Amino acid sequence: MRKIIFASIFISFTFSQDAVSISPDTLDFGNVLLGDSQSLTFTLETHTSQTFTITPPNFFTLDITEIEMEYPQTQDIVVTFDPPGMGNFNSEIVVTGSEWGVYSLPILATVVNNISGSLSGTISNAYSPYEINNDIWVDEGNTLVIDPGVTFLFRDNTQF
Repeated sequence: MRKIIFASIFISFTFSQDAVSISPDTLDFGNVLLGDSQSLTFTLETHTSQTFTITPPNFFTLDITEIEMEYPQTQDIVVTFDPPGMGNFNSEIVVTGSEWGVYSLPILATVVNNISGSLSGTISNAYSPYEINNDIWVDEGNTLVIDPGVTFLFRDNTQF
């Protein structure tokens, strides 16, 4: 009788593990400046051999949308957000396994047109004017290109 109890405990433990792990458990793009695109990476780890189909929401693209994986294997997947306008773009990426389950990866992203803090990259005139609600600066070693025609609207007590 002890062998039967041990066997049933072992079996339930073996199948209680998810077929995949996704890390991190949320992709947080934070505040994205209108006109910019940003990329983040998540890791898919399989605990069973199967094919995965990965479906992004609108305005997000992936470098891989289908992958055949063998156990144990991990795969880094790059997600790029190219916002069409301002607002909240919270959503989820859906990972569907051919053998086991459907998994979702929450995405947090808000598109803004206000600038603050350390700047680098290019500020486009396509989305000008930009609101400056807090101080802005360029850290040593970074480069900032401001396209001709860009207008900054500085709020009281803010500076560049």
